[in-house]
Order: sequence, then structure tokens, then C-alpha cells
Amino acid sequence: MLSATADNPAQPYAGIPRALITPVFRMACRLRFKNPDVETLLNYVNTRLDNTVISALIEAALRLLPPESTPEGKAKAIERMQQKQEWALLHEVSFIDQVRGFGHQFLTESEQKQKQLCPTPDIRFHEPVLIQGHLCHWIEYKSYFGFKSNPFITSKDKKQFKRYASELGPGAVVYKLGYETEHMTATEINFFREAEVLHLLGKIVRV
Repeated sequence: MLSATADNPAQPYAGIPRALITPVFRMACRLRFKNPDVETLLNYVNTRLDNTVISALIEAALRLLPPESTPEGKAKAIERMQQKQEWALLHEVSFIDQVRGFGHQFLTESEQKQKQLCPTPDIRFHEPVLIQGHLCHWIEYKSYFGFKSNPFITSKDKKQFKRYASELGPGAVVYKLGYETEHMTATEINFFREAEVLHLLGKIVRV
């Protein structure tokens, strides 16, 4: 089973091969009008992916559905979006709090905006840190699974990340659920899974 979390975060994480992601996402797209859950999808495709990754692929496929047209449908869509945003914010805040708890000094996105700094990644370190040998001036946190075919997301993210690297120097993108191997190529941008980053940053505790 290829997990979204780390059994041993001390071991390097290199992502999940696209060959394992593509068939699951394609099936999720084919079944999207039936609003499938993980159990349903597993009746159609055999995979070693963790259920949380499968769920993320299903969620991505559902974004390809036509927009809701009825008042009730629109209201439910807004409610689902609000729930997703709240969930994402909850995990982002938890990640940032843990990094700060290790003693690292940085500005959060809101703190950067207060100082009228731009651009505003989730974390802007006062002094760059080394993560697996990579110098990082900033971290952008994503609460989902990163993969190349993610509808409406990957191209937008790439533009955002490249701006950070261009204006702030090299940095890191941290995905809570991991990412597809070589899902994005960009100079001075390094990709990590949350569990490994927290493990590594916790080992270089600042005082």
C-alpha cells in the first residue's frame, strides 16, 4: 500500500509514479457522474494507492462535472466549497504551528500582508533553512495530493510557485498527501510530503 502518510518519515519520499496515478484518476473521471466513493472505485480498478490518495483523485475528477444550475445544487456546491476551504485552512494552520513550534523564525502569509510584502507564501523564513540539502527561503503548503492532471490546479499552482522562486529565491512546496513523481518541473522549487518535512525541520530545532 502506497500511503499518504509516512510509516518512517526518516526515509526520503520520492513521490508516486504516474503509472499508478493515471488509471485510478481516469476511472474516477469515467465514474464522476455517479459521485463514486473509494469503495466503489475499487470495484473497477486494482491499485496499491492509499485510500486517502484515491479519495483525493476522486475529488479532483468531480471538479470536471458541469456547474450546478439549480438553486439547491448551487447552495450545496457553495457549502461543499466552504467545507473544503475550512478543512484546508485547518491543516495549513496545524502545519505552520508545528514548524513554529520547532523554533524556526518566519512570517506567515497574514503577517507578510500586514507588512505589505509581496508575494506572500504561507511561510517566509527570516533565514533560509536546509531541507534534504535544498536551501529554502519559503514554503507553500497544499492540503491535497499533487499530480500533473489535477484539473484547473496544476497550471495555476505552477505559475504561483514560479513567482515565489523568481522573487524570493529557492523554496519548497509541501503537499499533505504527497505527490506524483515529476508532476511538475520548475527550477529552484523542491517538492516534499508533509510528514518528511516536519520530521526534518524538527531535527534542526532553533533556539
